[in-house]
Amino acid sequence: MKVKEMIRWGLIAFYGLLWAGGVASYLFMGGPPDDVAWTAPMYLTVAAILLIAYAPVSERIVLLVAGLLGFGVEVLGVATGFPFGVYEYTAVLFPKLFDVPLVLAAAWLLLFAYVRQMRVTCPLRAALWLTAIDLIIDPLAAHTLNFWSWVEGGLYYDIPWTNFAGWYLVSLILFAIFRKPAEPNPMARWLGLSIILFFTLIAFGSGLWLAGAIGLALVALDFVWMRRLQRVAPASPTS
Repeated sequence: MKVKEMIRWGLIAFYGLLWAGGVASYLFMGGPPDDVAWTAPMYLTVAAILLIAYAPVSERIVLLVAGLLGFGVEVLGVATGFPFGVYEYTAVLFPKLFDVPLVLAAAWLLLFAYVRQMRVTCPLRAALWLTAIDLIIDPLAAHTLNFWSWVEGGLYYDIPWTNFAGWYLVSLILFAIFRKPAEPNPMARWLGLSIILFFTLIAFGSGLWLAGAIGLALVALDFVWMRRLQRVAPASPTS
């Protein structure tokens, strides 16, 4: 086995360990111990490295630009409250730049890459899919995981509606800019799916039943949609 492949398989094993350890710590220990606080940012970092490593060369610039744009919007959001609402990041995710954890760039490019693998060419629908994922992530990140906190509340797990409107707006812009269908990248799909499952399992363990149910629905939609794609020509995107 070549050295490059050994490194890739090592990263996959490390990611699996971080994923399983994170789920287990929140389900059975109420969260990771203080001496392993580095695992939260490392989880997203390793996922992003795997994504870029397995992405076709033509996709790498697209993903990196999407991640940087997502990070830039987070900086704007923390500084001004637009477009998500007024919020701030805690010390859980580190290091920070302009009061925003650097791994937020990884989070944006991972979720963006995942939805691109669904080959939904209509930006309105693709943005809706990406926003639906935040219906699972935000309740956990703002409460159980304590990644960030909201100044104002809302009806959905005390999260303001502006957050989801902002997610939709930013996602819509990203998918409008990058409308060309992505090249197949199974790693992007499995990483995105694993992130959805990560938050879904913790949601159920934390008693956030609605968020967990949405997570299960998205997992089911993933498999149904991918089977649909497999029945059509590989080069034929779905609108």
